Amino acid sequence: MKSPLYITLCMIASLTFLAYSDAGAQRVKKAEYTSAQLNNQAVSKITWTTVTINSRFDATPSDNLESSKIIAKYKPEVDKYTDPIGFCPDGLDRGYPVATLSNWASDALLEYARNYIDTTSRTDIDKKIKIDFSLMNFGGIRTEMPKGNVSRFDILSIFPFDNFLVIEEMDGTVVKELMEFFAKTRGQVMGNVKLHIDGNTVKECLIGGEPLDENRKYVVATIDFLYNGGDNLYLLKKSNYLIQTHKKMMDIFIDCIRNLTARGKNIEAVKDDRLIVENKEK
Repeated sequence: MKSPLYITLCMIASLTFLAYSDAGAQRVKKAEYTSAQLNNQAVSKITWTTVTINSRFDATPSDNLESSKIIAKYKPEVDKYTDPIGFCPDGLDRGYPVATLSNWASDALLEYARNYIDTTSRTDIDKKIKIDFSLMNFGGIRTEMPKGNVSRFDILSIFPFDNFLVIEEMDGTVVKELMEFFAKTRGQVMGNVKLHIDGNTVKECLIGGEPLDENRKYVVATIDFLYNGGDNLYLLKKSNYLIQTHKKMMDIFIDCIRNLTARGKNIEAVKDDRLIVENKEK
């Protein structure tokens, strides 16, 4: 069962998301347009934007709302989540096909997974595992990383889902199928991979700087959401073995940032050409 503090944090995150949607979206009410009008493109474009929610909740003695009482009860604990754990001098953006936040997240996940194998492996087989690349989904990154101080609440806002790190081995033929699936649909967030998509085909795929080899096996660090078929990635089920770490993504990234801070480093990333998409029909 989730703790009251966790539920309260989720409520606040949900309210923030609703505020984003309400403040930035140009919404169409059903009563305003008939199906015929919509089919005739009466509405040609819907746009939205993200609004930063930066005000604090402070209950007053005269505030008798039941919801305010619930939030105020857990406010001291929730406020701890706003304490800085790291510093991001430029902020990290999200977007497709390449952005600084997705690059940072996939690289941080790969480093964490490799360290997990080195320090947590319980069998001789696990200890011999060499992780080749990481895989996440763009949809799991919900907002940008702010410029300046970064808190645990920021990470909860960016990665709000209960996704867990899993490590699996796949045949090279399956990895090739996976990359071809990305070419036909949409590429995803990957670390230690360079994927060049031209139209609906894979023009080039490098893993660890080497061309994808159908005759070898690859180990990928990914999330249970994708392994279980999220975003239609049922190909991940074609694994030779699976290690379930029970490590939440949000906790992984919090640990990564704290480790950076302990080493006197900031949260930084650059855009690169790890995912190139050309001549894609829109």
